[in-house]
Amino acid sequence: MFDGELNNETLVWVREEELPAGQSHVELVRLLAGELAGLTGWRKRTLVNTALDREAQDSTYLGYGLAIPHARVFEISQPAVYIARSTAGVDWQGCPARLVFLVVVPEECPEWHLQLLSRIVRWRQKSGLTEDEMVNMPADTLAASLRELLAL
Repeated sequence: MFDGELNNETLVWVREEELPAGQSHVELVRLLAGELAGLTGWRKRTLVNTALDREAQDSTYLGYGLAIPHARVFEISQPAVYIARSTAGVDWQGCPARLVFLVVVPEECPEWHLQLLSRIVRWRQKSGLTEDEMVNMPADTLAASLRELLAL
């Protein structure tokens, strides 16, 4: 777990492997939250349960091939974004998600939650990149551009 004061650094990772086909959106949220827990050292059960609780409230598929499962979590000190991609698209409650952004922020910072969500959607809509270009962009290039975009 990260210690210290809240800061404005958004942790960003891009999953190297494509999302596995044939899994439900719930299984994909569980997979991504578990992998994010492994990257950060945060509690896996907390991330998975919080993200799944949010997903159960309403679909986080937003159109444009984009799903943004998200959660506000106690016990973390900074926001994190974990990006996964699928060339063919994965079924997100009947919609084809090609880009999935798992966004996790500290519970006490709801303003970060809204800012990150709106910046991701705005980037997706106004980047000038096609879905194919976004999905096929090298992971390090995508991560670098998103770190800059998501600085709070």
